[in-house]
Amino acid sequence: MVKTILILSFLYLNSLNILKANNLALPCAGCHGTDGNSPGKTIPSIKNLEKNYFIQAFKEYKNGTRDHYIMKIISNGYSDKEIQLLADYYENKK
Repeated sequence: MVKTILILSFLYLNSLNILKANNLALPCAGCHGTDGNSPGKTIPSIKNLEKNYFIQAFKEYKNGTRDHYIMKIISNGYSDKEIQLLADYYENKK
C-alpha cells in the first residue's frame, strides 16, 4: 500500500514537472520552433541539447556573458529551477 502511494506520488509529481516545463518552453517556440528544432540556420536548435550546456548557455545570456538582446530579456524571467526544467525538457525531447 505504501509502495503504491509512493509510486503514484512520484508519477504525479513527474507529470507536473513535464507540464510546467512544457509551459515554460512556450516562449522558446517562437524562435526555436515548437519542438526546439529551429526552422532556419540563424537560430540554433535546442532540441536534444545536452543539459549542462543548455544550463550554462542560458545562464550566460542571463548574466550578460553572452550577448543577445532577446535572449537576455527572456532568460531574466527564469529561475535556476525553471532553467533546469527546461534543460531536462529539451535534452529528452523526442
